[in-house]
Amino acid sequence: MAMADTGEDLEQTPPPRVVPWIDTAAQYSWRGLVIIAAVAAVIWTAAFLYLVTIPIILAIVLATFCVPLARRLESVGFPPAAAAGTVVVGGLGLLAGAFAAMAPSFVRQTRDLRPTIEEGIDEFFVWLEDGPVGLSRDDVSDMISNVGEQTEGIGEMATSLVIAVGSVIAALVLTIVLLFFFVKDGPQIVNWLLTRCPPEHQSTLSAVGARTWRSLGGFMRGTATVALIDAIGIAIGLAILGVPLVFPLAFLVFLGGFIPVVGALVTGMLAVAVAWAHGGFGLAIGALIVVLIVQQVESNVLQPVIMKKAVSLHPIVILAGITAGAIIAGIIGAFLAVPVAAMAASASNELRLRHEARRAGIELGHDPIGGPWATAEVTGTEAATEGPAAADDEDDEPGAPDPT
Repeated sequence: MAMADTGEDLEQTPPPRVVPWIDTAAQYSWRGLVIIAAVAAVIWTAAFLYLVTIPIILAIVLATFCVPLARRLESVGFPPAAAAGTVVVGGLGLLAGAFAAMAPSFVRQTRDLRPTIEEGIDEFFVWLEDGPVGLSRDDVSDMISNVGEQTEGIGEMATSLVIAVGSVIAALVLTIVLLFFFVKDGPQIVNWLLTRCPPEHQSTLSAVGARTWRSLGGFMRGTATVALIDAIGIAIGLAILGVPLVFPLAFLVFLGGFIPVVGALVTGMLAVAVAWAHGGFGLAIGALIVVLIVQQVESNVLQPVIMKKAVSLHPIVILAGITAGAIIAGIIGAFLAVPVAAMAASASNELRLRHEARRAGIELGHDPIGGPWATAEVTGTEAATEGPAAADDEDDEPGAPDPT
């Protein structure tokens, strides 16, 4: 009788309306759409409040350079406020001094290059007229005039320019103020944020924050070292060739080094263009050879050694991040895109390792499992006793703040 009842129940069970794989695909799809919508909302909010979000991110990035110096000053007796002020004001003074030192030679050499640049412009118009394009100087002037007529009036353009300049000044001031407080009160700010989180999540947030901070610091300092070596090498080569504007070009190469893949290429081509304007095709070829040699040595020899403890990002990720950053916030977005991607990669990797550790039954504390330079998997008790200790040894950087 029981067997008969069971058979009747099976016969009465309706067949599934949807094939299992379609049901699974639908579940993943709507979850993916929710995640995409949430990410889009965060990006839209950050872009809308760019006068706040960009200074915050920029101040955090700059703090990776300032915090170790401030901690060293505190270790010799400086109060926290005095140490932070000395480092921030000293850095601004050093930057202003560099611009002041380069300005006279830049103006003088640019004046000397003016006849050559004008001659190059004339040759360009001759090529436009006689070459395959077939445009005369008058045609180009008419095109520029038509573009000017379709743009805003002079008064509106002036108003927009004043607003843009004011926004930039406000963002710079806010960045400097935030940088000072991040350097001075960084650990206190982190502790305040942790105490506002549920106790069961504080250890995870502390570990993710510590690993992200250390990874960002290693990435930025490694990038700065590579960019500095790149700039010095190109400057020496350009000086030997007799190319003008050596120091301004070297400074631009150094700044371009903070935008991986794209920045070094663009600033290197700018040096080649200056060489062409000064000495013609032969000097430009020589400058191009110098730029290629320096960048090849930097990419294949120096960068793997210097950046071996930093976050490794695939060139596709770098290019996609730079493009997205440039679309959202222009040049400053392209500059900040790679550090933000490095922070996201470190945070996601730490969360993955901690998830694996919990599944293995390992108790976790406030310290990161795999430091910013480690990629070891947590698979058992041996990893619990040896992995974190090794990671902590690697993570101990001079001057790195304690996130807890």
